[in-house]
Order: sequence, then structure tokens, then C-alpha cells
Amino acid sequence: MRIIAGKYKGRTLIAEKGDSIRPTTDRVKESIFNLIQSYIGESHVLDLFAGSGALGIEALSRGAENCVFCDKSSLSIEVLKKNLSKIDEKYEIFQRDYSFVISQMAKEGRKFNIIFLDPPYNTIEESRILAEISDSNILSENGIIVLEKRNEERSYCLPYNMCRLDIREYGHTIIDLIQLGNSVAITGTFDPYTVGHEYLVETASQNFKSVHIVLLKNPQKTPLLEIEKRKKIIKIAVRKFRANIVVEDYDGRAIDYCKNNDIRYILRGIRNQNDIKYEMEMAKWNEENGGIKTLFLIAKDSAISSSYVKKLAEEGMDISLFLGKEE
Repeated sequence: MRIIAGKYKGRTLIAEKGDSIRPTTDRVKESIFNLIQSYIGESHVLDLFAGSGALGIEALSRGAENCVFCDKSSLSIEVLKKNLSKIDEKYEIFQRDYSFVISQMAKEGRKFNIIFLDPPYNTIEESRILAEISDSNILSENGIIVLEKRNEERSYCLPYNMCRLDIREYGHTIIDLIQLGNSVAITGTFDPYTVGHEYLVETASQNFKSVHIVLLKNPQKTPLLEIEKRKKIIKIAVRKFRANIVVEDYDGRAIDYCKNNDIRYILRGIRNQNDIKYEMEMAKWNEENGGIKTLFLIAKDSAISSSYVKKLAEEGMDISLFLGKEE
């Protein structure tokens, strides 16, 4: 195990030994830091289940301002101190339970730009840890939580004020990137993706940290465009929006997708009175059966719908004016 990049690149780190220990491999560590590089400069870092300290030390090597290391294991602390002796940076070490350190940081009014979470295998619920971080208010407004887990471990629930920005899988390891903010889903067939959809996406990107565009499969409809083609068009069209935007297809109900992805809101457009009646009924059903709230946005142009544009296309008409545009 080594420091991969930065001021101390190439220096060897001692790894802990034992069946319960799962140090982050160099390959996974490099992937993590490629994802969070923009957060590191002059950051305040909390390595909450530090172990050998590999993640926090890598952050310090790459320009983090300081790092708080926490681990209750005396063996881990011994290894951590040996590894930290190889660098000359600002850090603090706590041989205490993670909950105590979270509480202590909150009492001191500390804020962290990066929090690393790699709790022991199947011993501590990630849901509880994230809830304590949320309640303590120690994550900075634009900070990020890097949660590492095994893909066979049970799933967890996010607090209501957090959303999952990204999920990466590396062999048996899953990395979740989590931030403060809410996620919203925009659901439909998007066949085709129109300027009406683009207005929804633009509005969502201005008000939510993460936007999920979910292409639901409808076997009762004959598609104008195959689903992979629709996804490709949408991914190109939404590049101009600043929010994190996920484009996925899903063979199931919208509320199930939302529950599986810790999304609490669906955004729907309303064009006319018929829409209002239908959408209100669906909104009531979604909340009663899935706990998912529906938000409504009045369409810019009540005449534009996927069905209308699809009909024009089938008649050989030029539909370019109705389609979402790339930047």
C-alpha cells in the first residue's frame, strides 16, 4: 500500500492485518481520488473509520489543509501513527468511538469538506452514521461524503437532507458519493425528448442537487425511438445544466425507482385541466403507496407533448423545433 499522488507520492504505508480488516486497495483509492479531486485543495477532512489512515493521508498528500483521524482500535491507532510519521502535515488523532468524535466536532463548530466512511464490515449501520452526521451539521454546504462498502452488505437509507451523487462499483467494493441536498425524479417515456421536458430538467437542475431522468418502459406503446437512442439524446441535451443529472431506464413503477434511489420527489409538468385531474390522482397514489411527493410545474407551451410530437413525426412533419437541444 502506498501514497499514490501529491507531495508524498510513492511513500509506502503499513496496512493492518486481520480477518476483520479491509484496507482500501490502491486501485480503489486512486479511483476515489479521481472522483473527488476538485474537493481536496485546502479542504478539512474527517477520516471517521481511519484504520491505517490511507484515505486521510492521501488527501493530505494532495493538498488538504488538515485531517481528523478517528478509530477506536488500539491496533489501528498504532499503525496510523507509524504511517503519519512519514508525513509533515496538520492532523489530529482520536482513539474514540465515531459517535463521540462526531459530537465533539459539532461542539467545536467544525465543518468538513470531505468525510471518509469505511465502517467495519457488517457491524455498524451506515444509515445511523449518516443520520448522526446530518444531525450534527459537520458537513460543509458543498462538502462530500465518500462511503465505501462491500456490494453484499445490506442497503441503507439516506437522511432527508442528503442525496447520492454517484455510485461506482469496483469488483466487490461500492463507492457512494453523498452530499447535502435533495434529489428529484422526472419520469416518463421521453419518446421523444421535447423542449417541454427540457424546461422541467432546467427547473429541476436549479432547485435540486441531483436530478434523475427516468425512462419508464410502457409495453402498450410502440416507440418512435429505441430506449438507448432516447437515453443518448437526453445525455447530450442535458450537458449544459450544472446539476448532477442521471439518465436511466427502469422497468417498473416510478415510486419503486424513487424508493430504491432515496428520492423523495417527482417533478411533473402540467399543460391543461385534463393533466391536472390525472396528475393529482397520481400524486395522491404515489404519496399513499410510496411516500413520494409530487411537485408540479406549469408548462411553458401547453400544446407540446411527446404524443403530439410523435404524431407529427409519424406524419412526416419537421419536429426539430420541438426537440430538446444540446448546448
